Amino acid sequence: MKQLLLFSVLSLNLTLFAQKDYAKSILDTLCSDYFSGRGYINDGVEKSAEFIKNELKNIGVSNFPNQKYIQNYSFGVNTFPFDLTLKLDDSVLVAGQDYLLNANSGTAQGDFKVIEINSSNYLSVETQPSNTNTIVVFNFTDLNHKDSVNYFFGLAVKTAKYAPTIWVQKTKMMYSVGRRHYPYPMIVVDKKAYFKPKNITLKINNKYIPQYSNQNVIGYIPPAKKGLFHPEKYVVLSAHFDHLGKMGQAMFPGANDNASGVAILLSMAKYYVKNPSKYGIVFCFFSGEEAGLEGSRYFVDHPYFKLKKVKFVLNIDIMGGASKNITVVNGTKHPKIFNQMVRINQTKNYVTAVKKRGETSNSDHYFFSMMNVPAFFIYSGGEVKNYHDIYDTAENTPLTKFDEVQSLLIEFIEEL
Repeated sequence: MKQLLLFSVLSLNLTLFAQKDYAKSILDTLCSDYFSGRGYINDGVEKSAEFIKNELKNIGVSNFPNQKYIQNYSFGVNTFPFDLTLKLDDSVLVAGQDYLLNANSGTAQGDFKVIEINSSNYLSVETQPSNTNTIVVFNFTDLNHKDSVNYFFGLAVKTAKYAPTIWVQKTKMMYSVGRRHYPYPMIVVDKKAYFKPKNITLKINNKYIPQYSNQNVIGYIPPAKKGLFHPEKYVVLSAHFDHLGKMGQAMFPGANDNASGVAILLSMAKYYVKNPSKYGIVFCFFSGEEAGLEGSRYFVDHPYFKLKKVKFVLNIDIMGGASKNITVVNGTKHPKIFNQMVRINQTKNYVTAVKKRGETSNSDHYFFSMMNVPAFFIYSGGEVKNYHDIYDTAENTPLTKFDEVQSLLIEFIEEL
């Protein structure tokens, strides 16, 4: 018996040994220019969904019975498909590096005179200028009090209804997905790139798409045993494949967030094709996560199976490097099951620590949880700090502890 157990462990380790190399190839592919940041420009989402569908087919993962691999739905989104220009006097700023657009920005072109509002003059300067050739700059980088900064940032957002607006920011800039659009652009400029100019030149054109066609990709591996005495339960493995796409000429590759999660799901698919579980394994690759969890919301509202048949959901988001730990959202909600994962990790020493966290609404586990389906959202902690920026590349994402995390998840599933 001990020899058989040792053989099983060795087989698992040998099976997973080369999966990090496979995962890196997935990152390199999904973060390439062809997919345009897996967003809403150049058919990024659709191309990504097609790639994942074909990868599932090549691995040997079936579509769910009586359903298609692709689940279509749509929502409105704001985009910037054209090259951008931002000049402070004669200094040309670099999109993505020196500045980001608020994702809900509108259009503005031309040369603009500058009104700078700061902590010394905000009581005396009009924030709703009547001159249409004026741009309003909010520069409150000398303030540290969070509530004060938030107040003026809110004022800057409101001002974008009346004029082009710039917000000078001293903390990390992060891009997002816009779901509406203001009459004028609001631009976030890095403090290191900003100086007070006399004139600012803009060329910013948005394109709002009321119903952008999106796709979820759903794959399925049946359980090892089926029949009257083995009623089928499902374990759902989910990861979002969409990212932020492009903002003009700037692209957001989204390696850590979340090509890494896609890679671990595809890698686990390769394992389960050869080693079927006692559960039916459902692979849910969601789009629309960055736009407000739209893909998982749609799937939970239009599921391929009865949600009460789900044994557990494991949602993997941001798995680019687990050198320090992994964190389990909903760990406090399901303490007994969380402790199973901790015990497995302590026995096998896969990762340095498995941390527990409470409930959140920031990833694709959320709508499952709202339907009382037990779910964990798992993300990594380590050396990868790039997030919602142009530096979240495959080259900057080492996938530290990738094989170990995968082994931990597989053993956890089999103990459910």
